Amino acid sequence: MTFLRATLSILLSLTSVSWAAEPDVIPALDTTDPAALQEATRVLEEEIKLASRPRTYMLIDLAANAILIKGRGVELHRIPIENWSASHLAQHMTAYRLRERPPVNRRKIDPVAVTEQEPISLADMPTTFTLQFSPPLRILVLSNTDGNPWQWTMQRGRAWWCRLRSWGNILWTGDKAPSPPSLDLTVSLDHAQSLAWTVTEGMPFLIRRPTTQ
Repeated sequence: MTFLRATLSILLSLTSVSWAAEPDVIPALDTTDPAALQEATRVLEEEIKLASRPRTYMLIDLAANAILIKGRGVELHRIPIENWSASHLAQHMTAYRLRERPPVNRRKIDPVAVTEQEPISLADMPTTFTLQFSPPLRILVLSNTDGNPWQWTMQRGRAWWCRLRSWGNILWTGDKAPSPPSLDLTVSLDHAQSLAWTVTEGMPFLIRRPTTQ
């Protein structure tokens, strides 16, 4: 445990001044838990690589129940996670790259319209969508239905469809290879749309796992 603490201190000292000045570089960290220190060190090592370049990346902090949008190690925006579930997250311990942005239901353009038509906005972004990554990872983003039974049914149906498609592929091909990591996140409706608006193809994602998972 002493070695892990020393390693974490060294990594923090190597970060930029602006990053080190952030009050919550690694929030909700129990320094008496060796597993938590090891996970924090792993994430920080990967984040230092990403923060060395002028680009935006995501840190899904399951220990703090938050999605952090960051640049140069500085937190730009925080999205609270209301609920989450995961499987096989321990298979990969590196940054994931988003393959493509979630699809958007684009408005139909009327070619004979006289008035200028509004461009796509945040309100046009999906509230439930799936993100695929390389190395293989699936993240299903769900929005809080606020007691709406129809939305809840649609979202649960989509989650089960993803699972059934994976099981069906195994039955059809006979491929019993380990299932890729998957993560289901539930956020507010506005935050789901904000996340869909923010992500870009090739954007790096990091996941900080809780030590109890």
